[in-house]
Amino acid sequence: MAPSLWYDELGGLIKQNATDYSIFHQLVTRAFSMPPMRRVMLIIETSKVYGRGLLDGIGRYAMTHGQWSLDVEERGLEEEPSRLLRSWKGDGIIFRSINRAMVQAIRRKRVPAVDTHSGVVGHEFPLVYADENRIAQLAATHFLERRFQHFAFCSIEEPRWVRWRQEAYFRELARLGIHVHVNPIEKVAKLDGSGQLRHLAAWVAGLPTPIGILAANDVSGIRLIAACRTAGIRIPEHVAVLGVDNDEVLCRLTSPPLSSIDLDSPTIGNLAASLLDDLMRGGTAPSEPIWVPARTIVTRQSTDTLAIEDTDLISSLAFIREHACEGIGVGDVVRSVSISRATLERKFATHLQTTPRRAIVRIQIERVKCLLAETKDSLERIAQWTGFKTQSHLSVTFKRETGVTPGDYRKNFR
Repeated sequence: MAPSLWYDELGGLIKQNATDYSIFHQLVTRAFSMPPMRRVMLIIETSKVYGRGLLDGIGRYAMTHGQWSLDVEERGLEEEPSRLLRSWKGDGIIFRSINRAMVQAIRRKRVPAVDTHSGVVGHEFPLVYADENRIAQLAATHFLERRFQHFAFCSIEEPRWVRWRQEAYFRELARLGIHVHVNPIEKVAKLDGSGQLRHLAAWVAGLPTPIGILAANDVSGIRLIAACRTAGIRIPEHVAVLGVDNDEVLCRLTSPPLSSIDLDSPTIGNLAASLLDDLMRGGTAPSEPIWVPARTIVTRQSTDTLAIEDTDLISSLAFIREHACEGIGVGDVVRSVSISRATLERKFATHLQTTPRRAIVRIQIERVKCLLAETKDSLERIAQWTGFKTQSHLSVTFKRETGVTPGDYRKNFR
């Protein structure tokens, strides 16, 4: 019971001239047996969606379990120990840092601490992090379901977690007898931005296609897509790219938008907080890391394809992807590939089990969903931006394809 509550209850008893001192004793005992307020420092980068997800999960745990006072600073992964940490006195720390001096400073505090995956090896702190084997399974299944026979792994940096992710992906596909191509990570990590683009473009140009590439994270995936566009390599028809972290903002900044694996960092943060709480109460640290399964894959256009080798079909899909929201029809698609409409219809039915018209509408509806979710624009304006002749045409088509009205979709999303 909070002190204010037992005080009010005690006050009520006094007003009633209560003489039952056993009740008084019970109230005081309950009040002063409450767990003490624990001061916890969070050394987690705030610039990336993974770190913000960790903070969200930790905050939710602190809000629903006991008395925590949280010390949080805006910081990056590489920053040195701050003045706040040097002078800080508290009960526990949750951290994520690739700075060795930072980890040493945490050790000197001699309080329980939990690592949510740093780039520093050899420390004694327990680790809570995403299950790399689950990430590999999700990625492999995603590409196999899309009929890919060629696979690759790409990164533009080389901390230890990249190696873990790469090795898990290799193991998963080796189990199926599949070889994985990999870019020379050590070389790429040392290049500047333009150098990375040139090197990645040359690497992809030498790969067999169509190919599915798992990028170590969303940043690597975005850089890979930029390299492919620079080299004129079609995404996803020739190269499908899958990222990791599912940073909604970053994934939608690239063209086409990047599919990505959601690591469920709020759950990682929540479990890290639970472990720290146990350690602060005198519990024993686990002997092995706690691995948290990734949540799901959020599919966007960078992998929204089937691995097919029909050049006419690849060209028509690319044309639809680029121009669907401009009000095109099937005739425009036919003219873009110089084959008959009957042939085009047959190819779509054989390889994709759909029609060119439905492929156009699907792209339009996906774009409408994004605009409904992310903007406050009117249906009339959204119709203009997505190739529908009128607001009414958009509404009727959207209800037919999704089962809900545009207005209900926007309300439910928010």
